[in-house]
Amino acid sequence: MYQTLKHFFILMRLSVYLVLLVAPYATHAARPDGPIVVTIKPLYSLVAQLTEGIEKPVLLMKQMPSPHHYSMRPSERRLLSDARVIVWIGPQMETSLSRIISQQDTVVITAMQANGVKRLERRAKHDHRHSVNDTHSEEMSTDPHIWLSTGNAIAISRHIFQQLVVSDPENTARYQANLQRLTDRITQLSTKIDADLHDNRQPFITYHDAYQYFEDEHRLNHIDSISFDEEAGISLKHLHHIKDSIEKNDVRCLLYQPPRPDIVDTLSEKSQVMAFALDPLGLDLDDEKEAWFQIMLTTAATFKECLAH
Repeated sequence: MYQTLKHFFILMRLSVYLVLLVAPYATHAARPDGPIVVTIKPLYSLVAQLTEGIEKPVLLMKQMPSPHHYSMRPSERRLLSDARVIVWIGPQMETSLSRIISQQDTVVITAMQANGVKRLERRAKHDHRHSVNDTHSEEMSTDPHIWLSTGNAIAISRHIFQQLVVSDPENTARYQANLQRLTDRITQLSTKIDADLHDNRQPFITYHDAYQYFEDEHRLNHIDSISFDEEAGISLKHLHHIKDSIEKNDVRCLLYQPPRPDIVDTLSEKSQVMAFALDPLGLDLDDEKEAWFQIMLTTAATFKECLAH
């Protein structure tokens, strides 16, 4: 009898231990009244335009140096767990969130999966063809900065609209009206940017290769990037290659994401290059709802000013 009770209590303790061990990794059931949570500011802006007059979404990553390596606070983990809908670009962008998002029992809207989105492959060093990096899967070789194209922004907005209507059919008419206003504004903005940058073929280089979608849509003349991979350093060989490119192509324009890297100052001091800052994530923008439009207008104006030199 004693041995039987002993074994029983051992099994009970083991069961409790296993529950505690597995609990942090268990799939969390979303609250039906939970918020729409959006990962990055430019994507949040599009969602907020679509849900105007219906509900206000919640921005997850308010200030972050890189969505690829974002370390969430406990409050942000709870926010994702309570979300009714999660909207993100995809694992190519918010890499650090892939695991926790995959564990959520909720509606997940992935912008990268939108019908009509033009996907460009990451450019590799010294190779301006669209080629797949052998060390990554085909999916992870895709350039994730898809929102920097007005055409992609419309495709993403329609994709989000379709899934919001499925989860909230009672507000279909409101979503429809908001989508129409949003796509009209995006189309008007695209026309303005095209006019501002019409036939501008001045060569330029970038520090980080983050603007490919904008360049492709507006037919800009990107010559090279100092860094194609955030994970890798810059070799002396590639730095010499950049200096040669600047001289050979008479490059006067260099674009970078803040904070300003030291190498930008070095190149500016030793050539006629003028350096201008671009913020594709809108980190310093206070108006989150208008962030996508402000990002695109600022990007266009900065390109125009930089290429005028």
